[in-house]
Order: sequence, then structure tokens, then C-alpha cells
Amino acid sequence: MKFLFQILRVFNFLISISVVGTLIYFHGYTYSPNHLHGHLTYLHICFGFYLIQFGIKLIVSGNWKEYTNVNRLEFYILLGLVSSMLINWFMDFSISQWLLSFTGIHEINHLYILFLHVWVLIIVAIELGKVATKHTIWKLSPPWLFILSFIVLIVIGSSLFMLPEMTTNGDGMEFSKALFTSVSANCVTGLTLIDVSTYFTIKGKILLLVLIQLGGLNIISFATFFISKYHKVITTSKSDETIKEIFHTKSLEGDATKNMLRKVVYTTLIIEFVGALALYNSWGETISFNSNLNKVFYSLFHSISAFNNAGFTLFTDGLINPLVIVNYRIHIIIAALIILGGIGFTTLWDLTKLKNIFNKKVESSPFRKSSIVAIATSLVLIFIGAFFYIILEQDTSLQNHSELGVYVTGFFQSITARTAGFNTTEIGSLGIPVIVMLIVWMFIGASSGSTGGGIKTSTLYVLMLSLWERMRGKSTQLNQMIRDLFKKAMTILIYSLIVVFIGTLMLFLSDGDKEFLALLFEAVSAYGTVGLSTGITSELSLTGQIVLMILMFIGRIGPLALAYTLIKGIEIQKDNHEGIMIG
Repeated sequence: MKFLFQILRVFNFLISISVVGTLIYFHGYTYSPNHLHGHLTYLHICFGFYLIQFGIKLIVSGNWKEYTNVNRLEFYILLGLVSSMLINWFMDFSISQWLLSFTGIHEINHLYILFLHVWVLIIVAIELGKVATKHTIWKLSPPWLFILSFIVLIVIGSSLFMLPEMTTNGDGMEFSKALFTSVSANCVTGLTLIDVSTYFTIKGKILLLVLIQLGGLNIISFATFFISKYHKVITTSKSDETIKEIFHTKSLEGDATKNMLRKVVYTTLIIEFVGALALYNSWGETISFNSNLNKVFYSLFHSISAFNNAGFTLFTDGLINPLVIVNYRIHIIIAALIILGGIGFTTLWDLTKLKNIFNKKVESSPFRKSSIVAIATSLVLIFIGAFFYIILEQDTSLQNHSELGVYVTGFFQSITARTAGFNTTEIGSLGIPVIVMLIVWMFIGASSGSTGGGIKTSTLYVLMLSLWERMRGKSTQLNQMIRDLFKKAMTILIYSLIVVFIGTLMLFLSDGDKEFLALLFEAVSAYGTVGLSTGITSELSLTGQIVLMILMFIGRIGPLALAYTLIKGIEIQKDNHEGIMIG
């Protein structure tokens, strides 16, 4: 029996890899009807293998109820697909296509194939995940796991972007452009060298969307979530520590890891779904979509891009495009998604407890100290930024907007500058004072435990609090915890300033023909994973583009790795709400 399982593991690995290869070939290259028939036949054969493997393990387990419960996702997928195939073969009726017909989408055949591919990828991910959990890679420290996960994802993304079917020219992307786009997507920055709306095919846009989603939440989170949820795999201390550092939670022992990741994924999907639904009903009559499916995709793309603070759009010139520039309802929805994605998951969960504030039976505030800091600091920055933007630009970039449009645009630019990267005005045309303000806002960034970048609002809060106390002459009264937090905040500040300084200097050396302020803006935008630009990104030399890629990577990975080192010794006080997340 042991020998049988060894054979199954080998075949399982080889078949899973071959399935991935066939899917890449199918979506990356042009195929004929014969190729399509052969492709679907091979997928059905692979399903047959997975079904046989599942059946053997089910019989050997001796307890089919417990085994199916542990592997319920795999069980439901296989059961559904087998049932669908049997009905299709014996009754010449496709359940999946029948169900899809109710959506009003006409591209049933293509959507069915995509639907089939998604399910097979889930099965492959589950099978490969079983192998991954036993690999020595999990012995690496959390910072190295962060770095490795993003590098792998960037390499995969850039390789797939180079496939012919990903671009409208049919030749695929150049390596440098593919690498830049992959880095920008995985680091949820939004800087780009191409026009996403016209350069990519629908396949390329879907790939971009997937990279944004995985980059926003981190591939380790996704992998650990699916593995821990559907299989009795005891997560290692390193994987637990990794997830803890991502979401800044005190304890992730036992089922806590699964519960945390479950909440993260569910929260993300729910918010993105609601956002997509709101956008779907808000596009207006100015935009003529080719099909209902195209409208759905536009809504989903911008919802995911906004919540993950990525800043990618499917409109030429972004939200400045005449089709959406005065659609303030769209701007408000995207701004709301940016805020939700930028305040951190722990803060989002605390917001669900708002009703307890009015509950007299609850003695203490439902908010953790970190959540109060995130909300308060974010609101202050948003209002200050909007105020100065409106005052300074009311006679220039805002003069063609209505009274409502002036306020919406002002608040939108203040919100998006804190790592989102969407823009409803031409950044290059703004005055120097506003440019400087946006640089500061991009440098500060979002809140801890969020999809955004920057030094984080908590770092700013601790620095300002310490400065205020010292100005009042009460520095000696600062408790030890605040002193430790101040040291760590200063470390992050100095670290970030050094990185931005070196990055700007390198850009000036490689592209000295550009204005210094524009280069500084570009460097801060990349490091803060924002994505705003004065319009010089595509004009930079190859060296300049490499500098931006390094800045984006460091901006996404560096603070996380640094926070891992610094956060040790700072205990998050769960009960008394005194903990403040730094970094």
C-alpha cells in the first residue's frame, strides 16, 4: 500500500505540472478547433486520475465521512464535475452552460472553458499545496518567505505576460516591459509603461487582475488559507509567524491561523464583490460596453484594483478619461474602496463592532488602540489634503468641475495619494505646492496591516505624539512602550528616507534631463507603492525603469521585513487596547 501511495504521489505531481503547462499553452498561444478538442479531452483524463486517486484514498482511510469532511472542497469539485460530465454524456445536456445562460452572457462556450480551467487550477493548487507544506522552504524566516513569494510571483507574471495571446499585437511583451508590469502589479503600485486598456487582450487583463489580487494579500496568505482550511495540515511555527507579521495579530496558534486567514479572504472577497456591484450600477450611459460580460469585468477589475490600492484602470488616461471624469459616483465608490483597503484588516473588523459603542453593557471601547490610530490619522490626513488641494487648485485644475465635483475631486486626490494611484486630474499640470503635498502623502501611505504601502499612519502618529510631548517638556514622562515605539518609528522613517534619497539620486543620474521634482515624485510613488506619476514613467531610460522596479520591490517587501525585526518586543495588548502597530 505504501508503494501504491508513492506511485500516486509521483503521478499526481507530474500530472499537476502537465496540467499547468497545458493551461499556459492554451491561453498563451493560438489554438485550432482540433487543439481545443484535444485539450478538453486531456483535462477530462486528468480529472479521471484525480477522481481515482481520491477514491483510493477514501477507501483506504476507513472513514469516508471524516475524509470527505477534511477534503470537502476537493470532494465537492470532483462530485460536481463528475455529475456534470455524466449528464452531458448520457443526456446531451450541459448543466454549467445552462446555469451560465441565466447571466445574460452570450460567450457561453468561452466562459465554460474558463470556468473549467478555474476548477482544475483549484484542484491542482490543492494537490501541489500538499507537497509544498512538506517542503523545507517553510523553515525560512518570515522576511525571506515574503521575499521569495514575491520573487516567484513576479517571475511567473512576467513570463506569462510575454506570451503572444496576452497582448493585442500578438507578439507578447518585451521582457523589460513584462518585468516592470509584473513588479508593479505584484507590488500593487500601478506605475506602467503601457496603456493597459489597449495593449492587453482580455487574457492579459485577467492575468494582471490575478497578480494584483495575489500581490495585495500575499500569495502565502492564499496558500496557507486553502491548505489550512481544507486539509488537516498543522502549520509550522514559521508560517504562523509569517501570517502574524502580515496582519499584526498577537497569537496565531492552532485554529487561530485558519480563522485569521479565513476572515482576511472572506472580508476581501465580500468588499470587492459589493464594490463591483456598486460600480456595475454606476457606469452610466456615457460608456458603451461591448457586452454584459465586459461590463461585469470592468466593474470587478476596478473594484479589486481599488481595494488593493493598485491604481490600475482599464481606461486610457485613467479616471481622467472623458467617459468617467465627471462620473462622481464612480469616484466616490472607488475612493471608498481605497479607504477600506488602506485602513487595515484589523481596523475593518473593529468597524463591524461599531454598534457596541451604543451598548451600555459594554464597558470598554470595541476598538483597539491601533484601529483608533488608523482611523483618526487617516481622516485627519484626508481632510487636510482635500482642504489644501481645493484651496490651491480651485482656479486651475478644478475650475471646470461643478461645485460637487470640486469637493469630490479634492477628497479623491487626497485619498488616492495615500498609496492608491488613481487620478482624476493630470498630475503633471498641478502646481508645485500640491505636488509637494502629494509627495508627503505618498510617503506616509496607508495604515498597518493593509494592502497599501508607505511608512504607515501609525509611524506618523507615534512620531508626532513623541514630538508633541517633547515640545511640552514631558519627554521624561513617556512610558517605556512609547519610547520603544518611537525608536522603531524613527528607524522606519530614516530607513525610508535613505531608500528614497538613493532612489531619487539614481534616477537623477540615469535621467538627468527630467525635472528633479518629477523624479522625486516618481521615486516616492514607487517606494510608497502608489502609482501616481507626472507622466514621465514611460519616458525613463531602462536604467531608470530598473530603479523604479527596485523601489517598488523594496517599498513592498522592505518595510515588512524591517517590521518583522522591529516588532519583536512590542506586544499587542489585546485586552486593554493599548497596542499600536508599527510599520
